[in-house]
Amino acid sequence: MAENRATLELRATDGTIQTLVLEGERTFIGQGADNQIVLIEEGISRHHACILFKDSEYALVDMGSAQGTLLNQVKLRPRQPARLNAGDRLHIGTYEAIFQLSLVNDLVSDSASEASNTHLPGTVVMGATATPMLQVATPQWLQEFPLKQDNILFGRDPQADIAVDHGLVSYHHARLEREGDRYRIIDQGSKNGLWLRGVRVTDHLLEPGDVLRIGEVLTLTYLLVASTQVSEHTAPLNLRHRRCLTLGRDPANDTVLDHPVVSRFHAQVELVEGQWQLQDLDAANGTYLNNRRVHKDKPLAIYGGDVIRIGPYSLVFSPDETIVPHNDSGNLRLDAIHLSKVTPKGARLLQDISLSILPREFVAIVGGSGAGKSTLLDALNGFRPATGGTVLVNGYDLYRNFNAYRTQIGYVPQDDIIHPELTVAQALDYAAQLRLPADTSLQERQKQVNKVLDDLALIPRRHVPVKSLSGGQRKRVSIGVELLTRPSLFFLDEATSGLDPGTETQMMQLLRKLADQGRTVLLITHATKNVMMCDLVVFLARGGYLAYFGPPDQALPYFGVQDFDEIYLKIEDEPNAEKWQHRYGQSRLYQDYVGDRQRPLEIDTQASRQINEKRQPPPIPNTGISGWRQWLILTQRNLSILTQDRAAMILMLLLAPVLGLLDFVLWKPNILDADQGDAGQAFTMAFVAVLIAVMVGSLTTMREIVKETEIYRRERMVGLQIWPYIFSKLGPSFCLALYQAAVFLGLKLLAVRLETPPEAIAGLFFTLFLTTFGGMIMGLLVSALSPTQTVAPLLAILFLVPQITFAGAIIPLKDLGIPGRLISDLTLTRWSYANFVSLVGFGRDVVEDPCWQLPKSDRENLGDRDKTTCPCLGENLFSQCNFPGVRKEYDPAVRQPEPSQPEEPGDAPALPESIFDFDDTYRENVEAYNQRVKDYQAAMDQWQDEFAEWKEKRGRAIASGEALIDRFWSLQSHTFEANLLMNWLRLGGIVTIMLLLVGWFQKRKDIL
Repeated sequence: MAENRATLELRATDGTIQTLVLEGERTFIGQGADNQIVLIEEGISRHHACILFKDSEYALVDMGSAQGTLLNQVKLRPRQPARLNAGDRLHIGTYEAIFQLSLVNDLVSDSASEASNTHLPGTVVMGATATPMLQVATPQWLQEFPLKQDNILFGRDPQADIAVDHGLVSYHHARLEREGDRYRIIDQGSKNGLWLRGVRVTDHLLEPGDVLRIGEVLTLTYLLVASTQVSEHTAPLNLRHRRCLTLGRDPANDTVLDHPVVSRFHAQVELVEGQWQLQDLDAANGTYLNNRRVHKDKPLAIYGGDVIRIGPYSLVFSPDETIVPHNDSGNLRLDAIHLSKVTPKGARLLQDISLSILPREFVAIVGGSGAGKSTLLDALNGFRPATGGTVLVNGYDLYRNFNAYRTQIGYVPQDDIIHPELTVAQALDYAAQLRLPADTSLQERQKQVNKVLDDLALIPRRHVPVKSLSGGQRKRVSIGVELLTRPSLFFLDEATSGLDPGTETQMMQLLRKLADQGRTVLLITHATKNVMMCDLVVFLARGGYLAYFGPPDQALPYFGVQDFDEIYLKIEDEPNAEKWQHRYGQSRLYQDYVGDRQRPLEIDTQASRQINEKRQPPPIPNTGISGWRQWLILTQRNLSILTQDRAAMILMLLLAPVLGLLDFVLWKPNILDADQGDAGQAFTMAFVAVLIAVMVGSLTTMREIVKETEIYRRERMVGLQIWPYIFSKLGPSFCLALYQAAVFLGLKLLAVRLETPPEAIAGLFFTLFLTTFGGMIMGLLVSALSPTQTVAPLLAILFLVPQITFAGAIIPLKDLGIPGRLISDLTLTRWSYANFVSLVGFGRDVVEDPCWQLPKSDRENLGDRDKTTCPCLGENLFSQCNFPGVRKEYDPAVRQPEPSQPEEPGDAPALPESIFDFDDTYRENVEAYNQRVKDYQAAMDQWQDEFAEWKEKRGRAIASGEALIDRFWSLQSHTFEANLLMNWLRLGGIVTIMLLLVGWFQKRKDIL
């Protein structure tokens, strides 16, 4: 009897046609072996689309695929069913399918030679590039073996086609024989047999997706995958007739391990006195024996069952002297077992969480603020370990063996980990130089960069500065930085945060594509619009409780809501968040996605729940890239950033000339002149010169480190050393300090007449350079201390105020208490100010005057005669002392001789001997004498006035000149003749102390 059935006429680009009869309520289409229709082609997602049958109607649903699904040339919205009508055309990748409603009898009778009938359910595989694959998995490793021969032997025999050195596998365990396009597996009388769905089988025709078990911990999965996804497989290596075996990336090695994190000549296995030994050949990312790092000068003996790990490769050494290699790239599973996180203050951030994530699954971590999403992500990736519980990667403890798996972990924090000033290609190239082994050639590096650009669809934007990209494109570049090392575990912290809905969808499609290419992807997200693209979703409740872990399409019925956003409200409305975790632990979902998955693992549940608050973040690895090479790469990057940011570079170059031109406005050219100068202004000029140098230096670099916090932390995780990073900041700062010191001094020489010898000018330049460079180091210290860029200016003020108040220019050093003097000893301006004054030399004559070396009381008791030997005391200070402005106090009276006293009138005329001798002559003599006395008295009165005036003017001029010198001598005498060498050494010591503090504060960021 004929009945209506839906059919799908599926056409491939090579002309192949299959007519498929749809049966059941759901028909899944995609690359995954668990689909009913498997389409093998790059660009098709693992679960791409689904045809639903409900209430006698058919509908097509896009499952959140990376490339989308077209229905009659219209792209479907993800997870939105669209009704199917007879004649509708579907496009998935390059495949076209025509949907029809026909009679089954008609289908059978009208079958054309170009079409074949297939009834579903079952599995239909299309795609000329499909490759059958046997995936062998244990709790410790997972390996995929492409099936290319007609007859394949599987067993523990090193000569077997698929050699697996495991205790459960027999020497010759099973044989696979090709039958058409499929394989039949036949048991060879093995001890532990082959088990399929709980039944032991001896002969079975494999279907894609079949999972056979050997014991409890070893599984064989039969897959059909695109040839582009076929994992590399290296045949077992027999060492019996060898004495040495080399492993590395170079084709000249005995065993080639082609991966970017593997060094050209990575390691060697050598027979020494009858014992096989493993030696590291100074590989960038290290060689591990049983997850213990092998040092290049300390080879380790190898015994049967030992596992050698090189990058993503694990090589098992058998007792019969064979090495069985496994490529874990793209085949890493992640298991979290009873994870807990307790802060030092006792707050619990994670509550006994267990998860199991299989290779190539895309998992979203969702939850409200404070639910512990970032804490869980960092516990899973090992960068901030949980205080209790265990994280396993392919069965190995991640925390204990972190460095062995470090190169297989990619991590993109919420903030961008790229410099916005660089172009896309430059950002990736510098990241590649830091992350890839030092022996990576330019051609290899460029090839890897180009591949990443191609994968991320960024080739048209390769020469565009990152700051000119859209938000989604910038996030892609951050992802690209991580993809350079081809990690198999990929963690992203809110990669879609802040993106518009369209860009968010594109980002989720990209992550879906990355998972399909062979990566296990975990993403923290607040947006649930596209969460259906994920394979699994984790919902965390407040306080770090696990509310749900399972497929996203089962989350809505589990919570009894219609929309994902309602799940947030439902979880938050429950005051006791622990109830959600308890409910999930009792659900079937827990058994399917945690319990059953972790059953084969050997887990000590009691031990895994123990709290260990002493767990520290993983140590920084030694990548093999020397500190010198890291410094060179980082310095080149900083110079590129500087040249790319033209506005900042022009401002830096103009800053010194603009500030230097102020000298023409602030100071008179003759400010140091003894006749027209000004001592106060001269000292102020010296202090302002060094203060500007410190301020310009510190303000130039105060954001240099803090603006790169996320970039620095991520690069530290992959082996960046602290001192190469810090010294890379010093190179440009050193050059800039030389330039600014030269400009400052050159303009000052033009603006102010400095009568100094060439050696003094050189000393001034060196002083200004040290001061400017010291200010830059102080800026770096501020930057290292600052938690954010907005805090940096405030901290800079705190550092600059002491440079002003404790330099000894405004507040005399003698007026400072003991704490103030200690602070003054650590200021840059104190020692550079003293050197500047001393080198300019406007107090040199005072210093060389022995009279000024006397105590003040003794100096004040010196008479005029004593001062004749003092160049800067008495009347000599106006002729022999070159002190700014001292001759302004000069009065001509200083050079005028003391007024001469009038000549005395002499003796009075003698009295006559006789009264008769009082004649006219005598009277005339008396009158003349009286006149002389009167004239003398008048002259004496005038002389006394002139002498008093002369003495007052002369004394006032000399006193004023001496007082002028004494005022600055008493306040600034330490600057008149400073010990230049000692002060330079002090400046160098302060700079060194600040530099060490920069390193110390940067080191602390490793544990924050």
